[in-house]
Amino acid sequence: MRLATSPINWNNEDVPEYRPWVPYPQILDEIRVAGYRATEWSRSLAEDPDTLRRDLEARDLEVVGAFVALELKDPYRWEEAWEKALRLARFLQGVGASYLVAADPGDEGRRRLAGAVPRGQEIPPEALRHLARGLEELGRRLGDLGLALVFHPHAGTYVETEGEVYGLLENTAPEWVGLCLDTGHLVYGGTDPVELLRRHGNRVGYVHLKDVDPAVLRETRGKGFREALRRYIFCPLGEGVARVSEVVALLRGLGYAGPVVVEQDTTPEDPTAVARRNRAYVEKLLQQHGGP
Repeated sequence: MRLATSPINWNNEDVPEYRPWVPYPQILDEIRVAGYRATEWSRSLAEDPDTLRRDLEARDLEVVGAFVALELKDPYRWEEAWEKALRLARFLQGVGASYLVAADPGDEGRRRLAGAVPRGQEIPPEALRHLARGLEELGRRLGDLGLALVFHPHAGTYVETEGEVYGLLENTAPEWVGLCLDTGHLVYGGTDPVELLRRHGNRVGYVHLKDVDPAVLRETRGKGFREALRRYIFCPLGEGVARVSEVVALLRGLGYAGPVVVEQDTTPEDPTAVARRNRAYVEKLLQQHGGP
């Protein structure tokens, strides 16, 4: 496994007001102080590939991938979404990254229902089929650039609930669409990440490792995902209900060798110190389950 982190630990674009924004390139320094040698790309980092490569190399860092929200439920918007994704993919290719992490963008209605989506308001079957076909075609196009596509179930979107997560996997071809296993978003949306790994571990191509505070989960379900972030829904690894230790053990047993991006999207503490402690926790788990 390749441990990485993400700028979201310092700068969360969903709730930018919650703490002071860490500027570039200071954020790269914070990532290194926290003990990481790999990160995701976000708009917190340089958008010029030459600048970014230079600053990464100076700190012995690499970029593993980047997140993008794409509207693929509507086939009339496929071309627009594919071009948006491919622009980012070409940038990622230029800085040595290997993964594009895609999610549905959701909407305000879904964001208000995050964590408490009624069965009757899940993604319609036709929209799910369109999303699946749009992702498969994107996966083919990314393959031509040497990048892999992984899909990220995300709170406040139309792939959040257990039924939506399993439905997406069952309707997409593994050779073109992998899974970004985000333990925090899965738990928030009602999916057990351990059971998902047992059933579809072969689909996992990328991991976001988070933990979930059960008290905040109870208090914020159905009150909007931004409110959950403001209330620190994601807690230090090992202190919540996302079964992080079991997830790491299962990934090890499956022979998973891809990125494990250690995240805690918001925290009341110093984010660099929290990122460091979370990294140490994962490293300890990996030692317990068979080495680095």
